[in-house]
Amino acid sequence: MGYKRILLAIAFALLLAACGGDEATPTTTASAADGAAEEEMVDEPMSEDDMSEDDMSEESMAGEEMSDDSMSEDGHMPTTFTVTITSNEAAPLPTPLAPGAYLVHTSMDTLFVDGEPDRGAGLEALAEDGDPSILAAWLESEATISHSGTFANPDGGTEPGPALPGSGYSFTVEAVPGDYLTFATMFVQSNDWFFAPASSGLSLFDGDTPIEGDITDLIRLWDAGTEVDETPGEGANQAPRQAGPDTGDDQDGPISSVPDYDGTITVTIAVG
Repeated sequence: MGYKRILLAIAFALLLAACGGDEATPTTTASAADGAAEEEMVDEPMSEDDMSEDDMSEESMAGEEMSDDSMSEDGHMPTTFTVTITSNEAAPLPTPLAPGAYLVHTSMDTLFVDGEPDRGAGLEALAEDGDPSILAAWLESEATISHSGTFANPDGGTEPGPALPGSGYSFTVEAVPGDYLTFATMFVQSNDWFFAPASSGLSLFDGDTPIEGDITDLIRLWDAGTEVDETPGEGANQAPRQAGPDTGDDQDGPISSVPDYDGTITVTIAVG
């Protein structure tokens, strides 16, 4: 999926001013001839004695082999997690969220390092303009990342765009013990701030037990250090008000956490 930052910036401006795809699943229909053939083939069930060794071919065992391949090296089957990020209407400064990126990884500090400058792999475009496409392409090339992707459609929507206060994004990942989750989504009322877990990532298991419930306390607001900050919600170079993408004075600062914005979002994780 491509993301055009200029269009997204315009979308932010229009949506904020107003406030104050699915893929078809193919189906197969059997023909009448197929149905008749099926009927003719109905017979007494074959006993084990009637089956030759040739019938127990590698092809017939494919399902079992695929099941083994889905396990981790430690023999764990993957657990499915659904993460939901909601922008709170009652926040001190309600803000839209922007399309973001996520990754499941095993090494620490995969996306960024607290206290160090941005790596230039696409986090800047996500934090300044709500464009995760550059970062998503980089994540796909990293060997320590088992799974990555983007979230772009607000919950209940069918088109990519910002999630306004009261709505949010959801995405699903699979993981095994030892895996960590990192995601990033833009704090739109800023120059280059984004929400994410600690730079080490979020451990998805407590021992062998998957975590679930409200994990908001484990998520932080970060300053990417790539653009000079203006007062949140007022800056002319912030996405809702800027003339175009990558607008504002550049900054070569370290990535650092931003205090005093508790209650802006709620993040939950569900198993299954």
